Amino acid sequence: MDKVLSLDDAIERLVPDGVGLLAVGGMHLHNNPMALVREMVRQDRHVSRLLTSPCGAMNADLLIAAGLVEEIATSYVGFEHLGLAPAFRRAVEAGIVRVLECDEAYITHGLSAGAGGLPFVPLPEGLEAADVWRANAESYRLVMDPFTGRQVLAGAPLRPDVALLHAAAADAAGNAVIVGAHFVDRAMALAAKTVVVQVERVVPTEEISRHAVGTTIPGFLVHGVVEAPGGCHPTASHGHYGADEDHLRRYLSLAATPEGALSYLEEFVSGQTERDYLLAVHGPASDRGER
Repeated sequence: MDKVLSLDDAIERLVPDGVGLLAVGGMHLHNNPMALVREMVRQDRHVSRLLTSPCGAMNADLLIAAGLVEEIATSYVGFEHLGLAPAFRRAVEAGIVRVLECDEAYITHGLSAGAGGLPFVPLPEGLEAADVWRANAESYRLVMDPFTGRQVLAGAPLRPDVALLHAAAADAAGNAVIVGAHFVDRAMALAAKTVVVQVERVVPTEEISRHAVGTTIPGFLVHGVVEAPGGCHPTASHGHYGADEDHLRRYLSLAATPEGALSYLEEFVSGQTERDYLLAVHGPASDRGER
């Protein structure tokens, strides 16, 4: 079954406006599915609740800057050594976006519980000593361990309605390979009802089967494959290119104010195609934009 879709078709068909729980893959400034995120902005797709990996970055901040997010479940949104996420912080402080505080362990184990069909998941000992669970009663509970009789902290399963992910390559059937660390992206794919994967290249199945690490995400989990070379920009794509720190600094400078954030969106996202974006940031000679 050929699951290859154009970028606009993938978002239009597979991500409903007002999606209940949208998971965005990648960690820090690595493997953010930015082509899919930008297309969400172009199509004005609102998100009832956004779920990041343990460390969200521009994949979350851009959606918030565009005014598309009502709630976010996360433990952190920032730009590593470049600073905090301006749109996220501003929206949360203003009460525009509600935060469900999560710790890294809960996001990781909660996705595994969602993937496994579990009603809840016991969390590692010691997390109950922090106050995160007190701030998010929706996701955490103190329960009794039936084996020891002790109280333990448990988390609700995380089952995204849609997961937007990045992989190095996939075949037309959706079998995808993530190069390097895949963070919680595979868990997102296993737990989500609908999975959309952007890739640097669509390749024959034979190439996927020859890959040293094998298939990271099996095709039966994937509903749409989008060939988007350069699609992680300005974040890094493992095995292909690093983060564009100059562009990230430009975004951070502009997004420091609501007006600047809108200016960035108008210049690089709204009313443009993804090819327009790549030409704007790399120039007409860019290999990524021309592939």
